[in-house]
Amino acid sequence: MPPSPAVRETHHLSHHVSQGVLLTAVVLVALNLRVALSSLPTVITDIQDATGWSDSTLGVLTTIPVLCMGFIALTVPSLVMLVGRKRVVIVALLALIFSLSMRALENLPELLFVSAFLSGVGIALTAGVIPGIVRAQLPDSLGTANALWTTAMMASAAMGGALTVPIAIWLDSWSLALAFWALPAVIALLFWFVAERNAPNHDRQTTNLSLRSLPWRNPLAWALTMNMAINSIVFYSSIAWIAPSFVERGLSQEDAGWLFGAFTGAQVVSALVLAGISTRIRHRRTVLTIAITSATVALVAIGWAPSFVPWITLIVFGFFISGAFAMLLGLLSEYSVDAPSAARLTAMAFFITYTIGAFGPFFSGVLLDVFNSWSVVFTVLAVILITQVAFVPPLKRNVTIT
Repeated sequence: MPPSPAVRETHHLSHHVSQGVLLTAVVLVALNLRVALSSLPTVITDIQDATGWSDSTLGVLTTIPVLCMGFIALTVPSLVMLVGRKRVVIVALLALIFSLSMRALENLPELLFVSAFLSGVGIALTAGVIPGIVRAQLPDSLGTANALWTTAMMASAAMGGALTVPIAIWLDSWSLALAFWALPAVIALLFWFVAERNAPNHDRQTTNLSLRSLPWRNPLAWALTMNMAINSIVFYSSIAWIAPSFVERGLSQEDAGWLFGAFTGAQVVSALVLAGISTRIRHRRTVLTIAITSATVALVAIGWAPSFVPWITLIVFGFFISGAFAMLLGLLSEYSVDAPSAARLTAMAFFITYTIGAFGPFFSGVLLDVFNSWSVVFTVLAVILITQVAFVPPLKRNVTIT
């Protein structure tokens, strides 16, 4: 009996590179998936001083890339069919390099909005193909591969959050500090060229994908998507506003940057721990529920008691909000029967997740403009987050989404 298309695809894509080299390439690429977002908030007061923009306008700088990530997610399956995964990653990294480099032009702050759009394109394309690459080329190492790339993604957030202000002080320029983060994308692009030099130029999927073929009517797909969407509303709002909230409540910009770095650094640990054990632990839904509840409590503390052991509060919040998302990301591969089904599920989940999540930073900025209260902002986010618990029960084991 001839091998199935999925088997033929896996063999076709995996023969040219060792598992270690491929994992390294995926990790280096994933290291660019959050730094464009996490680097901005730590210097947002500098941007506001230079531009005079309102809080809601500044929130748009995070809304644009996340919204773009949602809509671009729908185009990823077709783009992979057209040019192949190898070239999609190259285009994505080039978009990130260009978008981050233009942030160096401090005298043209309006380019930050263009940069936000292009970085959203690059992030969406990259995140849209990684689950398919993992499913097709690393089918026997899903747990390890998912843990590594989600950990790298969270590490990119930690790097941007913790190091941007020190780099700005070193370079005496917030704009050059933002542009500095084009360097990891350059390194990832160079390594990707080396790792995939013998890969076929058109490593296309063997199954045609269309918007109509996405699992819109599958209840499990919707449960997974809603979990990711609610998490993202809170996560991207926090990415945009945690550092500024502590600056306005008495911390120096540098101290707030390090505190934000602790928040994002905890995400690295949680991605490694929770994503790594997600495929093995028996009571996964219980762990996910505990993570959601713990993150909700931490949000209330951030809003109402910012001076009460903020390092511990933010570490707890970062660990559980991102750990929950890392577990959900792993399900994109686990619930898929092959690379095309992973692409379909990923396209649907990312479209809904990022389209809804994109409005979190802007909505939080509007709340801040209206109520001028960080307690109100973080309380509303806590209420939103706890509703995620309602969508956890359907996330059972040994089920698939075709």
